[in-house]
Amino acid sequence: MARRRRSFPIPISTDYAKRSIAEAVLIDLVHKHPRGPNGTFTKHDYRGWGTDPDLDDPDGTICGYKPLDLYRMVMNVTEITDDNPTGEWDYRSIVRSMFPDCGRRGLTRRSRRFAARLGRAVRLIQREGLPGIWRINWGYDSHQNAMMHAIDSNDAVVQAKMFFGPVIGEATHRINAQFVREGSPLELLTANNGMLTGFDKLIATSQARIAKINKEIEAYETGKTFVEMYAINCMEANIDSAETL
Repeated sequence: MARRRRSFPIPISTDYAKRSIAEAVLIDLVHKHPRGPNGTFTKHDYRGWGTDPDLDDPDGTICGYKPLDLYRMVMNVTEITDDNPTGEWDYRSIVRSMFPDCGRRGLTRRSRRFAARLGRAVRLIQREGLPGIWRINWGYDSHQNAMMHAIDSNDAVVQAKMFFGPVIGEATHRINAQFVREGSPLELLTANNGMLTGFDKLIATSQARIAKINKEIEAYETGKTFVEMYAINCMEANIDSAETL
């Protein structure tokens, strides 16, 4: 199958959300030796003889593209549905969409190439984080996971201690912050529904436990009543016996 033609420059920094720009970048990156957003690189700029050679990237770019630009582009590609697309299987749908005639080996090769390049950009951004939505957790249960809008991990941890301190209790040393995605504070209106559901389950469990305890208390009170009634009956029986004599 003939390769799709590349055209440059690719204004990914300003138009990363456009489908045409994403396709232009993907067509470039699917090649063994991408030419970069300005079309300036050749195979002689690449090092290594592997399947997916790299540039000597002292500026931190990936095949000439900024990791942030690639990350934002990936997050806007509809065929990529995972929140953390770093592996081969995360890119199979977009490969099938853009290269419908490629065989099974071509699908695998292209998916792995995208994972090596685009997945690397995603990992870099996810590790460093951006202003946006962060996940804070201090345990494994749903009520121990909160979504916050923060600038970075330190800001997220500070906010967690400030706003969730009474909930976290003595587990502040276990607080972990993880970047989720870029986003608005308005998302927090629904982003913590999972946490609220977790608290609802705890409340329901506690209420059921309280109802069971109340029944046990009623049974104990009934037992006390029988004991007291028995003592009164014994006294009355004793009085009746004395009067008879």
